[in-house]
Amino acid sequence: MANQKSSLSIPPLASKRFTIIGIILLCALLQVINSLPGINLNGLGIFPRNLNGLSGIFFAPFLHGGWAHLISNLIPFAVLGWLVCQYSVKRFWLVFIFTAIVGGLLVWLFGRSNIHVGLSGVLYGLWGFLICYGIMHRSFKAIAISIVVVFLYSGLIWGVLPQRPHVSFESHFFGALAGIIIGYLLAKKDRKNEAYKL
Repeated sequence: MANQKSSLSIPPLASKRFTIIGIILLCALLQVINSLPGINLNGLGIFPRNLNGLSGIFFAPFLHGGWAHLISNLIPFAVLGWLVCQYSVKRFWLVFIFTAIVGGLLVWLFGRSNIHVGLSGVLYGLWGFLICYGIMHRSFKAIAISIVVVFLYSGLIWGVLPQRPHVSFESHFFGALAGIIIGYLLAKKDRKNEAYKL
């Protein structure tokens, strides 16, 4: 009975499945709404160097240019998000929020004067975090996860380069940069805490 009570007391945000599936369902719901006649939620995306477009930092990750755009992001997001959750769900949210805000702000400051939307900026943030954290932390678990990420998604490196005019390579580049930054900071903090415990 005690075990049952304990499992029921876990808040929803502490569930890996709730976290990943919840974000995916939110993106899908917004895409359904965005597909309705006369509705264009993408106007809420990031529009660089425009004060009205600054609020898009908070909306852009959940909005997409179409179903193909959304679907292309969902599987790698689910895989990379699940891998970050192997550290903890709290860490996932920290990386998600940091890369969304810092990456989004950099897009707003330096991106092309178009509306930027999509989960790919955060996706690249998760990717950058996992690789950088593995290199810097150097624990077996962190290295193993980073090797899996490189094996599965080494091709993402090309996404940070300008290739197609309708693709926001800025979101990819700055998302990855934000992920690398927080990966470095968290690895340094964790190594320091672990050395202190010893």
